[in-house]
Amino acid sequence: MQKWMIPAVLLSLILSGCASQTQQVVVNPQTHLADELFDGYQNIEIEPEAEVFGLSLAMRSFVDKQILRIDDPKARIRSLIKGIFDRSHMNLLYDSRANTTAAQTFENGIANCLSMSIMTYAMADYANLDVRFQDVDIPEFWTFAQGYSMLNGHINLKILPRNEHNTTYIRKGGLEVDFDPQGYRVKFPTEEIDKQLILAMFYNNKAADYLVDEDYPAAYAYLRAAAVTAPELSEIWVNMGVLYRLNGELQRAEQAYQQAITLNASQTAQENLAHLYNLTGRHQMAEEILARIERRRLSNPFYHYLLAEQAFEQAHWRQAIDSYRRALALDKSKHEFYYGLAKTYYQMGDLSATERYLKMAKRRSLFHQDEQRYQSKLNLLTRI
Repeated sequence: MQKWMIPAVLLSLILSGCASQTQQVVVNPQTHLADELFDGYQNIEIEPEAEVFGLSLAMRSFVDKQILRIDDPKARIRSLIKGIFDRSHMNLLYDSRANTTAAQTFENGIANCLSMSIMTYAMADYANLDVRFQDVDIPEFWTFAQGYSMLNGHINLKILPRNEHNTTYIRKGGLEVDFDPQGYRVKFPTEEIDKQLILAMFYNNKAADYLVDEDYPAAYAYLRAAAVTAPELSEIWVNMGVLYRLNGELQRAEQAYQQAITLNASQTAQENLAHLYNLTGRHQMAEEILARIERRRLSNPFYHYLLAEQAFEQAHWRQAIDSYRRALALDKSKHEFYYGLAKTYYQMGDLSATERYLKMAKRRSLFHQDEQRYQSKLNLLTRI
């Protein structure tokens, strides 16, 4: 989650939907921890790995039914994945804050790409399939909520038949399973990542939610768990830096940001560091970093979308429209951009433009709940 145009209130967090590429840097998490600052963090119950990936009886029954009397491993994969995605079985909805365990995701029917991947991994593993997590190297994708801008990553799964004793598959036919709210139509590079890194991502995302909600002991508890689980995950140190900054620990925040930069030259960490430099009077160093990042981001539609969302929050309607249009000039497929224009024109009293852009947003919706949401707004508009 990040925000960069208003230095006084910039806060940049990263949601681990994917793991950033990291160098082989040995990190001692103890050098960045500050248990004494967050009284009560010990009382937060952190879900262990077995709970995060555990299956309920209902999940086991579901998998058993999907693969019943199917001997061919490739057919098992197809049947299981079809069952998971089939709306008649599970009316899955997308929610970016659905940072839930495998069993909770199954029961709630609500998921983000990480929780969906965790649930599917657990079920495919139970079905005796070979499951691998993959980091998807997508362009920077930003969302905005509660005064924070949020950098969202992405992961997916590769599911293959599992080699059994005395059996070798010459060509392992498998599936790539992707719960993708952005609907990318191009193939981005992927890299296999291990289960421990996924567990750390889960903790990191839970921490980000608590941080936004200003529950700092809980945020620290989850970031601490993430750091102990996979200290090489740079997102942890960016978010830890934000947490320290919010609690007035500027030196600790700077050290955390520097750790993230050492791991993978994180732009988000650099951005936070620049604003920390501004807070501490090192303005020229801050300007150099921000200018470099700005040049890189001008070609990213979500950068302009974030600026538009910030302008909207400040009731700068014309500025918001200009930024939404720049986002659309770079990518005309995202329903969020059209909705941004619709809600801004509504604030300006232009109901005709509001209706036009709501219809365009609805046409580009990828999920049924978004389509319904836009239709509800169109219905309300006709009554005005």
